[in-house]
Order: sequence, then structure tokens, then C-alpha cells
Amino acid sequence: MQRGVSEPGLARGSGKLAGAVARLERDRLWVGAVAAALRQWSRVAHRPGLALSGGCGCALCNPFYMNDEREVLELALHALPRGAARELRALVEPLDALYLARSWQNPSTPAHYAWWARRYRG
Repeated sequence: MQRGVSEPGLARGSGKLAGAVARLERDRLWVGAVAAALRQWSRVAHRPGLALSGGCGCALCNPFYMNDEREVLELALHALPRGAARELRALVEPLDALYLARSWQNPSTPAHYAWWARRYRG
């Protein structure tokens, strides 16, 4: 790998981030998990209601979809070394803000669900 070039699939980031993600994926996830989760979370954040196949994104069209890709990113944010986590957070936070702006709170969702799972995607 060339210096400053990310692993295939990881949209952006330093070699340090790519190496830390590769170790995390090897030890706790699967190869490509973080890059796939980041790509899917980007799709969901940009078009929350249309990101899902087979429906509009509402609970009636797909009641079991719980934003698992964001769960993978959350695990990575907590499991990566501080510097790599900070770098990944810089990629995730703008998507989170976009998702918050394009979705709304679901008051009937249990409080113990993660914040992203307690939102309507419409």
C-alpha cells in the first residue's frame, strides 16, 4: 500500500486509519465491514427514505431494518485507537448530521434503542 492511500473500499483516510480498521475487522468483524458500513450509512443519510430496496423506508415497508451499518460504525468508533477513531468520526459525523436533518424522532421507539434507530426515515 502506498503512503497516504486508504485500503480499497474505505472512501478516505490515512494509512494509519486503514491499518487500524484492518486489525479491527480481522479481530472482531469481517473484511470490508467498516468500508461497507460507511458506504451504506452515506446512502441512508443522503436519502433516508429511498436507501432501502423494496420500499420507501418507512416501518410498514421494512419493519425490521434497524440501520445495522451505523451499529458497525459505532462499534468501530469505540474499538479503534484514539487517533484512528477521531479520523473515522470525522467521516461519520457529517453523515450523522445529514441523517438527523432528514429524519425525525419516533416517539414510540423504546428509549434503549440507539439514537439512529429511534428515528423515522421518510
